[in-house]
Amino acid sequence: MNRVYPIFFLVFALWFAACEREDISTNPSLRLNFSTDTVMFDTVFTSIGSSTQHFKVYNRNSYDLKISSIKLVGGGTSNFKINVDGAASATVEDITIRRNDSLYIFVQVTVDPNNQSSPLVVADSIVFETNGNAQDVKLIAWGQDVHLIKTETIESNTTYVADKPYLIYDYLLVNPNILLNIEAGAKLYFHNNAYLVVQGTLQVNGEFENPITFEGDRRELFYRDKAGQWGGIWLYAGSKNNSIEWAEIRGSINGIIVDTCVTVGTPTLRISNTKIENVSSIGLYARGSKIDADNCLFSNAGQVSVALTMGGVYQFYHCTIANYWGQYIYRNGPALMLNNYYLYSKVENGSLFVEPRDLEQASFNNCIVYGSRDKELEIDNTYKGEAVSAAMNYNFDHCILKMPNDFNTSDPTKFVSVSKEDPKFKDPWKLNYQLDTLSPAKDGGKVDFATLFPIDLKNISHLLDLFPDLGAYERKE
Repeated sequence: MNRVYPIFFLVFALWFAACEREDISTNPSLRLNFSTDTVMFDTVFTSIGSSTQHFKVYNRNSYDLKISSIKLVGGGTSNFKINVDGAASATVEDITIRRNDSLYIFVQVTVDPNNQSSPLVVADSIVFETNGNAQDVKLIAWGQDVHLIKTETIESNTTYVADKPYLIYDYLLVNPNILLNIEAGAKLYFHNNAYLVVQGTLQVNGEFENPITFEGDRRELFYRDKAGQWGGIWLYAGSKNNSIEWAEIRGSINGIIVDTCVTVGTPTLRISNTKIENVSSIGLYARGSKIDADNCLFSNAGQVSVALTMGGVYQFYHCTIANYWGQYIYRNGPALMLNNYYLYSKVENGSLFVEPRDLEQASFNNCIVYGSRDKELEIDNTYKGEAVSAAMNYNFDHCILKMPNDFNTSDPTKFVSVSKEDPKFKDPWKLNYQLDTLSPAKDGGKVDFATLFPIDLKNISHLLDLFPDLGAYERKE
């Protein structure tokens, strides 16, 4: 009797296997389905492999199907590489896909350099042969030739032209007393955590129709507006005569770090008609420096849009300093912070000590400081409840400030024509800080300030009508 059971189970297993084989249909009318008909790669830099994309192959039939071949048409010479069920090969054969099941196909692409400034297109397709039927999924990639820079130090005066983008890995360092000049229309892309570090001089010479862009190298739609993708621009102590005009800086950890000014009477940075937006930490981070800014937008930072720390000298004209970081994400920093000290620790005991630093001047003229918090201006001149013994000189002249109603603006040496009204940006959650029709910032500015810096971020004059609008955008009716 005991011998019967093994024989029975063996017969059953053979019968079951036969049934399984019979479930693989050879009917030519049965088709595969795909999650997409085209896999698209948007802006892949030459010599740098893309991120991996995938799509799914579905068998929505009532029978198992055997895919006799999955073939990359371009074969081994294709710019594309595929991986099917763990097999990285241009051709994979005899893949069974069970009824109502699916299969992942992974795709990467590398684009060869062509020494051209204009984008190029590479294309291929994956063909699936099942029961004599051929179906395909198209592969398309937009490629862009680049100047590839990896851990590079600039040791002589250099100009970056706008012939093709620059792709920076790790860091690009400008040595002391050396000039890096960037021409209008140039595009600089930075890999993860890469920095532009300037010990000499940086001159960014953009134009309204040809701005200079600094952003991360992930060009997929999902990543384009993501913060924290690269380090930022760092102007070291001793760096001098830096100027940035008509630039867009986005998606970094810090936008610009500006260290201590050591050249008396010379601004560490002049910045005009520039946007710094969507950074994970601080947009403009000044540390005891000297900055002149006009017609700039500093917006959406994970901590602070503009932090003027360790004292210094600062002048802002027609700037919009806004922070609507993360509609549903908590932010513990304001849009604008002023500070007149720094903390340091002694090695022997690790205790923190306060080093006072005079804030000689921080003036804001025809500006808007606003955001999603109740209080968007922080004046930090105390430590552990005690006033810091350093100058704290600031003033707001013809400005809108987001502050609680009980915030006192009666001191005429610090506040002149200051409003706490909502400036009514068009759509700040979508980074649109232009003024709506009923904005109280309209015609709220002082003509004397607009005369000094008359051109706004849209290349429109602040002097079109009787009074200029506040902030970086002049509303044109």
